[in-house]
This record gives sequence, C-alpha cells and structure tokens, in this order.
Amino acid sequence: MSPLLLATEGGQVVAFDPASRRHRSVFHSSDDEAMMGIEIVGEHLYVASLSRIYKLRLADFSLVTSTPLYDPTPDFHQMQCYDGLLHVTATKVNQIWIFDEDLTLTLVRQIAPPNPKKPVKYKKNYNHLNNIIREGDRFYIGLNWLTTTQYASSGVLVTDRDFNEIERFAFGWEIHDFQFLDGKKIAICATSSKGKRVRHPYRSGLMVEGELVFEHDAEEAFCKGLCYDDDFIYLCGGRKMPRRHRKNSSSILYILHRGDYSLAGTFESNEIKAIKGAIRHRPAP
Repeated sequence: MSPLLLATEGGQVVAFDPASRRHRSVFHSSDDEAMMGIEIVGEHLYVASLSRIYKLRLADFSLVTSTPLYDPTPDFHQMQCYDGLLHVTATKVNQIWIFDEDLTLTLVRQIAPPNPKKPVKYKKNYNHLNNIIREGDRFYIGLNWLTTTQYASSGVLVTDRDFNEIERFAFGWEIHDFQFLDGKKIAICATSSKGKRVRHPYRSGLMVEGELVFEHDAEEAFCKGLCYDDDFIYLCGGRKMPRRHRKNSSSILYILHRGDYSLAGTFESNEIKAIKGAIRHRPAP
C-alpha cells in the first residue's frame, strides 16, 4: 500500500500511510475552507480550497506561494497538471482556470452549460464540473449534472486540446473523479439525500465501464476522492452529515483490490475530517 496525501473538509493536508494507519497533518489552509484539489508536480505539491490555490514544497510542506482569495468563490474542485500548466475546475462559473507553475492565471476556458441556448443560472443550467483529465489528445471533464435536471444522470464532456467540444456521454450519477484505469472508464458514484428527490439509483460506490462494481451504504458515507497504486484503489470520503456540520464529518476510506474491486479494508478517523481529494505520494528515498 502506498502512502497518500489527503485534502480534507477541514482545510488540512494529511499524510496517511494505509499500511500502518499512521497519519499527520502537514498543512492547514489560511482560509480554513474545505480542500479538494491536490496535485504533485516535480518537487511541489499544489492544493486547492474553494477560493484559493496553494503551492507547497513537497519535501517539508512549507508554503511557496498562493493565489489571492477569490471573492466571489470560483468553487475550485479538482486539478491536473499538463505541459507545465495547472488545469483547475471552477465549478460555480462553468470554467476551467489554467495557471502556470507559479500560480499566475494564464487562461480561462468557458464550458457550455447543459443547455447553451438558455441563460446560465446557478443550480438550473450549470455543469457542476468536478475534474479534468487528459487522455491522448483529448480532455475529459467530469460533469456532475449532464442535463438541466438536478440530481439526475451525470456525464463526461470530451474536448480537443483547444477545448472545442467533441461529444458528451452519460456516465453514472453524481460522479466525482472520472478517470481511466487499466483502459477502463471509472468514477465515484455518489448520492444526495432522499430529501432532495434524487432521480437516479440511490446507490453509492465505484463505477467501472457503467457498472457499479463496489457499493457502500449511501446513508453511511459519501466519497469524493479517488486514487490508486499498483495493487489497490482508494475511495476517500466521510460520514454523511448535514452540510452545515460537514466540517465535523469524520473521514472514511475504502481500500479495494485493484484486480477485482473487492474490499481489502476500511479506515475511519475522527481526527481526519472528511476527505475530498487524494493522491499517491512517493517520498524521496
């Protein structure tokens, strides 16, 4: 099992060893906002709260620089680095923000909402962008809502490298962290409370090629972060709580065998708050 770095609801970055279950907080954001985006680039670690991005030295997690605290919040979610540029999903504004490695904002790409012919209205005509990855010469952008219907199907937007739209396809429901693993499409499927009148199966877990291959109790937990090593897949989240109390939610981590998606173990901690993003950490020898 590989060491992980976890971005948490409590605004902390936590170093976690799944084998020993040891953990320690290595960074705490100045704004105390929930963290989700986390990316390693060379000798540096980038982490994003809802309204700010931080650049840290990976060796000691000391702060190098940060963006301003954006107000109103762009609601940063997850991010990936390609060709020396950090691509960050800005959920509330239907955009991809692109920074250089010094965290200078270089470009903003607008993503068309579910119905580009209608005015953009928050909660009615937006994508809830979750993550962006590049596979080959295409970008794949996870859309928590594929249509204008809340809490219905999710999907993925496919673009070329200039962000010209190629297609959109349905994939799961309330998805987070869409990726490719072993040539297969994977993502976390989550679910909101029944009180929000969800219009999809009330099930949560790991989806592979359209099939829910691992399921956990949707009333027990939510998952938002997904990473893997050579042998295991890590689904990271927290105990379900009302949104106003979510900062107090304890963390949950499901460890799955990569070969057959069976459960290898579960970790839960009251000391680590709900995990929103995770990345494999390979410390220098």
